[in-house]
Amino acid sequence: MITRHDLSAACYALSKAKGYAATVVLTLGLTLGALIAMFNLNYQILAAPLPYPDEEQLIVGSTDWRDKDGTVLYSDMFAPAIMTRLYRQPSAQISQQALLGYSYTALTLRDKADTPKVQAVYTTPGYMQMYQMPLLHGRAFSAQEDIGSHQAVAIISEHIWRTHYNADPALIGQTIQLGATAFKVIGIAASQFEEPHLLGPARSNDLWLPWDFGPAASTTEPSALFGWHFYLVKLQPSASMATFSQEVGPQIQQQFQDGIANIPTQQGRSLRFAPQSLRDSLNGDSGNKTFWMLAGSLLLLAIASANISNLLLSRAAQNHRSMAIRAALGAQRHHLRRIVFTELCCLLSAALLIALLVAQGCYLLLQQYAGDALPQLHLLTLNLPVLVFAVLVSSLLALIFATLIGRQLDYSRLQRGIQSSGKGQSAQVKSQTRQYLIGTQILLATLLLVCSAQVLVQSIYQLRQDIGFATANRFQVDIDNISPPSTEQSAAQRQLAERQRKTELMQVRDLLQLHPAIASAAVSNYPPVAFDGLYGSHSFLLQAGETSSNVRTRAVTTDQYYLPMFALRLLEGRNFVAQEVTAQSRVVIINQTFANALLAKSPGDSVVGRQLHVNNGEPYEIIGVVADLHLPDQYAASEPLRSYLPSNLIQGTSLLYQLKPGMQLTKTELNQLMSQVSPYYRAANVYNIADNVDRVLLSNYLAAAVTAALVLLSFVLAAIGIYGVLHYNVQMRRFELGVRMAIGARPSTILRQLLGENLKPVLAGLALAATGLVALWLAMQKTTFTIALSSGGFALPLLLIVLMTVLTTLLSVWSIIRKPAIYALQGR
Repeated sequence: MITRHDLSAACYALSKAKGYAATVVLTLGLTLGALIAMFNLNYQILAAPLPYPDEEQLIVGSTDWRDKDGTVLYSDMFAPAIMTRLYRQPSAQISQQALLGYSYTALTLRDKADTPKVQAVYTTPGYMQMYQMPLLHGRAFSAQEDIGSHQAVAIISEHIWRTHYNADPALIGQTIQLGATAFKVIGIAASQFEEPHLLGPARSNDLWLPWDFGPAASTTEPSALFGWHFYLVKLQPSASMATFSQEVGPQIQQQFQDGIANIPTQQGRSLRFAPQSLRDSLNGDSGNKTFWMLAGSLLLLAIASANISNLLLSRAAQNHRSMAIRAALGAQRHHLRRIVFTELCCLLSAALLIALLVAQGCYLLLQQYAGDALPQLHLLTLNLPVLVFAVLVSSLLALIFATLIGRQLDYSRLQRGIQSSGKGQSAQVKSQTRQYLIGTQILLATLLLVCSAQVLVQSIYQLRQDIGFATANRFQVDIDNISPPSTEQSAAQRQLAERQRKTELMQVRDLLQLHPAIASAAVSNYPPVAFDGLYGSHSFLLQAGETSSNVRTRAVTTDQYYLPMFALRLLEGRNFVAQEVTAQSRVVIINQTFANALLAKSPGDSVVGRQLHVNNGEPYEIIGVVADLHLPDQYAASEPLRSYLPSNLIQGTSLLYQLKPGMQLTKTELNQLMSQVSPYYRAANVYNIADNVDRVLLSNYLAAAVTAALVLLSFVLAAIGIYGVLHYNVQMRRFELGVRMAIGARPSTILRQLLGENLKPVLAGLALAATGLVALWLAMQKTTFTIALSSGGFALPLLLIVLMTVLTTLLSVWSIIRKPAIYALQGR
């Protein structure tokens, strides 16, 4: 047991070695703090209880849309008509259920003068029950507001209530205007409600509306598929996800096949029910990312521990004589071990306090810069599991270090040591131990440097490569159309209204072109990267009448100004002309990936002039080919097929404009321009295209930042540790080196010999690291985790390690070889 006297003696001894104590505390505090932060992050994602009762029974259901050959066309697709039937069909395996659909674009509060935008979801009463939504005022949806009731009620968030309605309790029972519908507010969700972020942490909602008012509610065709919609289920305690899937899966498949029986282009395709646990749905693949961050921080701590081991062994050698005196005065073996252990406890306690502060700093950085990329970051804080983990790791380190030093404390040798006080009789760290420490440092540093460098090189490549279009001073205007609701329209009337809308937007575009701050403007449904990540689509038949040749493309409906404004490079053919845009001619421009696919199917010199067919209507003539974009997103890891058409704005309502350098355009000015054409158009928000790109590249920025920090820290720690070992080695051999210099050895010869000796453990460490890397690569082949290997990711760490070995060898011996031999012989 450690006594007060032991503590005071340890503190006094450490006060006489401030540099040693500070080095140990700071090195261990920084690396242990990083490990604690990464442990907490992984704990929150993988193991921390979710704030919902019976979370293990909560299921998130959707379907994968598979092509004829079984490949997944799109995952997480939702068939509203099928899911609605399942929702209305009782099941003995379900205790609660709900449908949930996200609004694709933000809705406008039209009863407010500033018409703010809010995010909404459409759901059923079971959602509030399953996820225990706490209400500040009012009530949740009732059975009378379930599917088919068409009750225009709403629950709003406390944030919206306080921000836009002055926290007025009388809002309950009043109406708010969303689009053409007035919704009665029946509840205000409390701020402590932990909404399940099924679309990732970046999407938070402020409105909960009945399912009947969502975009998927009116769909009756089983073949109609939607994204961002889910079937939420709470299973009975006796049920399992596997048995539930076996019950529901065949029903979904059969209904889908019945629905596509008369659709030639869909023949052979299928839906596969793909339920997930709530935790898996919330986390996605973030567990893989955070696991590697944890592994990296663990390696950092291991490198730091090797450094500290060297410091502890050196200090044990320096304290050998004082320990011998204690032994001669009657101190027993356990007394000496307790002295060492007490000193270690003091160091580790101080390091643990710093580590907790470092971990808190990591939480703040993650929440600030990775809040949109990783889930559960807002829950990162000091808690009992994290504190237990920190204490356990610190205790384990204390035991390991105490055991290591204890092996240096040969009790019988200590008793003999006091009898021999001549020079050269002090204890030294064995040469074999020093070599082992160097090899361990190289092994761990190489593993961490190579793995981190591979990720870093790949991330930097993706961040620096040309994305294929210009973004500077280019903006996307999200337009809110506040025109009064129209009555039931026929297809022809809807088409006429769409044409009229496009004509009006083109008039706004022409006014923008005349503005002195504007370099260019365009009308389009989407820019190359939209603020919400969405995109339009259009299907073509490569061969007329052959439904099996159907392909789906990302479609942009736009005008003749779009390609020049974003500097999209035409590889062949031409751009649209004004007459084609006005007449909505059946012409199309495709990207290079699409062109290559056409040439692979039907070889030739060019695809310009060829036709792309549709089920009903005239074919489209290909008039141009543009270069590919290079911006993988969450929906496609590589460049998809793209088409550009001068058609109606079938999805979205956007104006795009490019500012002249140094110029500005306010939202007020935009609204004034649009009011000259129509009093019903308002600029809801203006988004910088460069910011849209940054949101897509956020995961690459995060990976680059984390891996760069790991590379820097691991290199610095390894360099400090290896220098410490080599410096100690040289100091123990000072007299020997002085003799060699005195008999004629040149400094370069001594340096070359020392470098040769030091390279032996370095090469051994590199060989072990290579074996470990090969084993890691083979293990990764059995997982879904992939990374593009880079020669630079291997060459850079090896060069750094060789450079580190040369520099640390030179620094450790420089103070000796730069002076005459007499200084080394005299111990100066």
